[in-house]
Amino acid sequence: MRKRITMRRAAALGLAAAMLTLTGCGGGGQEAQTTTAGAAEEGTTAGAAAEGTEAGDAADTAETDKPYAGTKLTWWTKLNANVSSTYPNLGDTPWAQYVQEQTGIEIEFIHPTVGSENEEFAIMVASGEYPDIIEHTWTTYSGGPGAAINDGVIINLDDVMAENAPNFSKLMEEHPDVDRMVKTSSGSYYCFPFLRGLEQPNVTQFSGGILLRKDVLDELGLEMPETIEEWDTVLRAFKDYGFDVPFTTRKEWMKDVWSPGFDNWGDFYVEDGVVKHGLIEDSRKEFLAQMNKWYEEGLIDRDWLVADKSSNQTYFTTEKSAAVNAPFGQGLGQYTEIMHEANPEITQEDIRCTVPVTSVKGQNAKFSKMNQVYDKSGVSAAISTQCENVEAAAYLLDWMYSEEGNLCCNFGIEGLAYEMQDGEPVYTDVIMNNPDGLSVANALAAYTRASTSGVCVQDPRYIEQYYEQDNQKEALELSMKTDMGEHFFPPTSVSEENSERYAEIMNNVKTLSDEMEAQFIAGTVSLDAEWDGYIQQLKDFGIEEAISMMQEAYDNYMSN
Repeated sequence: MRKRITMRRAAALGLAAAMLTLTGCGGGGQEAQTTTAGAAEEGTTAGAAAEGTEAGDAADTAETDKPYAGTKLTWWTKLNANVSSTYPNLGDTPWAQYVQEQTGIEIEFIHPTVGSENEEFAIMVASGEYPDIIEHTWTTYSGGPGAAINDGVIINLDDVMAENAPNFSKLMEEHPDVDRMVKTSSGSYYCFPFLRGLEQPNVTQFSGGILLRKDVLDELGLEMPETIEEWDTVLRAFKDYGFDVPFTTRKEWMKDVWSPGFDNWGDFYVEDGVVKHGLIEDSRKEFLAQMNKWYEEGLIDRDWLVADKSSNQTYFTTEKSAAVNAPFGQGLGQYTEIMHEANPEITQEDIRCTVPVTSVKGQNAKFSKMNQVYDKSGVSAAISTQCENVEAAAYLLDWMYSEEGNLCCNFGIEGLAYEMQDGEPVYTDVIMNNPDGLSVANALAAYTRASTSGVCVQDPRYIEQYYEQDNQKEALELSMKTDMGEHFFPPTSVSEENSERYAEIMNNVKTLSDEMEAQFIAGTVSLDAEWDGYIQQLKDFGIEEAISMMQEAYDNYMSN
């Protein structure tokens, strides 16, 4: 029987949602909307493709190949920006229509309001009314995914996986390290996950890095920088050359780009089995002192707290900045195209990516921006306690891990979005040079799922084709020069009994650290005078207690 969420639990979920709003990548700038499945857009290549597949061989497929044909399921998921720019609902995309045709299951996609996803998730959970399938970053659920089971929101999937998910079960048998990642702290399955490959490291775990004007660097007679000392030289040279803001990036990336140069990471990490948090380490003070120096001398963007995707693109492509931390897709790829169109003399050779910032030249960075195979940046699908046809839901979700489903999620519809060449799936011009004018990112979002996060395993061949430019391929290779994979805190959570206290501690820690570190960088508060008091306040809030909770969670995870 489903349990009712208590008011105390609802409050904890709301607090967790508020923390996610502070820390997650929001949908800033998008128009808020709540949508349900609608009619497919007509008159586009995508619409024609969906119509064509309906008239194909599906009518001749034996009913045994579609054991749940005619079943209708509801599926709650965020609407990715690359989808919403073309379609009002995921159900309208060629990908979704093809999935429904191949499985025989009708899907009604339900989307929360863009920009309010976490708040609306908490409201949905507290309401006790759930769709059949819920996609969410379940590792962020207050008390962990095990609590979501205990709260009566989602079901334990152990029996379901054994009886109704042969494709996924086979993958997990072949990859036991991944299998442990996608279970609760007590060792039970709870979701059909979004996975960035199946081995670590792999290219799907990397998506961005520091880009710079290599042509200007060559003109200045400087080598590609690796350490803080080398970057200091390069940024000063860029400033003297005439760039107003030598380095810029989005506010959420500024600190994580540079702190690894001091072997510091502003979050939980693991070293030799011991859980640590970089905010209270001495190296954090050294990092902030360097940032303050660069800030005061105008070497980094003084408006970094309001910097975003749009401002980054403007600064770099108009040559106001010479270096930027940006994605390899819409950043490196798009910036190169824009600048080449404005000045044909600027080519891929002139805009390049550096290695992650390291403390020792020639050595891998200890930390860097890198995604785990299974982590908090991707959504995974769980089956709710109110799903009346669990077997059909499991069949649908498990199909995504089949050979056919994997190709569909990563490459789209064969003969339309990709062709098999020498045994390898190769994107057609529908993806790489879309006749309706869709960008590669938007075309991928229409025909696949791997590029936008969802139930599937990302295939390295997808990202290797998406990043088609030589400087993008080089960037992927360089971004792997990191030891971050050795220091990841695994995708697990503190115990349910500790969850409310942990959320309270970390909400206070984040609020204070964000405020004080911004002031230290800007110089409005003296780092030397206020550092000790600031660290003491973090400890008074309970950060050391939170570290102990995470150590317990880590030990439990490793013992499973």
